[in-house]
Amino acid sequence: MQRRSLLAGLAASLVPVAVRAQEAVVIGHLSLADDPRYQQDWGYARLVLPPPVRTVEAAEMAIEDLAFVSEATGIAPQIAAHEVADLAGAESALDALLAQGAAFAILDLPGDMVAALAAQPREMTLLNATAPDDALRTACHAALLHSGPSNRMLMDALAQYLRAMDWTEILLLVGEDPRDAVTADVLIASAERLRLSIEDRRDFTLAADPSSREGNNVGLLTGRARYDVVFVADTRGEFGRYIPYATQLPRPVIGSVGLTPVAWHWAMERDGATQVSSRFDRAYGRKMSGEDWAVWVAVKSVLTAMTRAPDRSRAALTDFMRSDAMRLDGSKGVTLNYRSWDGQLRMPILLATSEAVIAVAPLDGYLHASNTLDTLGMDEAEFACN
Repeated sequence: MQRRSLLAGLAASLVPVAVRAQEAVVIGHLSLADDPRYQQDWGYARLVLPPPVRTVEAAEMAIEDLAFVSEATGIAPQIAAHEVADLAGAESALDALLAQGAAFAILDLPGDMVAALAAQPREMTLLNATAPDDALRTACHAALLHSGPSNRMLMDALAQYLRAMDWTEILLLVGEDPRDAVTADVLIASAERLRLSIEDRRDFTLAADPSSREGNNVGLLTGRARYDVVFVADTRGEFGRYIPYATQLPRPVIGSVGLTPVAWHWAMERDGATQVSSRFDRAYGRKMSGEDWAVWVAVKSVLTAMTRAPDRSRAALTDFMRSDAMRLDGSKGVTLNYRSWDGQLRMPILLATSEAVIAVAPLDGYLHASNTLDTLGMDEAEFACN
């Protein structure tokens, strides 16, 4: 009886110690209510609406995936999610997170909002997960990292594939959305790097009147030119879906439709990707998107740094994440880490159709002096802060 009482007392004394040993870690997550990037309410999407993208679900899954490691290293991470209406709401959310002791916040926000938040000095490191704007990388904010790919990385991946397939002559079709022009300009830069030729650049329109036939008729739009491939810059996707199988010449269609560069795809079947996609699908009833993956890997970045860095101060953790000592598993077959010069996460880019992954860049044969992943995106030698 006395021995039993002693054991019970010992167990009771250990419980508070275990609780005290767990360091609470708050990681913020900011998203935009009615984010226009995720709105698909036009054309066919009115009939077949995809499930809503809620990247906070990916953040929650990352916490669960690393629960054993977190517990073993004495941290108790939690996601503090804020859905904001505008920039002012985002600023208030970051202030609230600071008051909670959060040192890191994941941003699922448009590029202009990310730029505005990063320009304001705070004792917090921001991880841009879903804004691909190259200008965010060249702004050189010391407390801003990028877990999602840049536009240039995505286009470089496509350019590598075109060069590998010897499809060197491109017909470029550009839509009316301002983001379409940005996509076209980035493609041109990637094409110049690998000496691909833009045979012609043509604008298309959704206008249905007869006077716009040169811009709304696929046959006319793709006629009177020689090309190996048609690149479509159509952010909204309303016109681009009609281009495959309707071009004047029988040629592949890539870009915003057809073969598309993405950070993640549910059909990836190697390097543990199937397990990641399956866990997400079971938990949330939808396919994991590239945006989801970027948020998931951002949270993993923070937790990985906290379990391996010698110092858990925010500055030390951020420096560790930007260093070669960072080793991150993103279920893409290679070790990932952040570039020191622009805070961009190095990663392979998947080239996929709606149903399959066709290739993974960097492709075989594309070499680099230090890291083949640096063949995607702006390399250090050509990088300059704006």
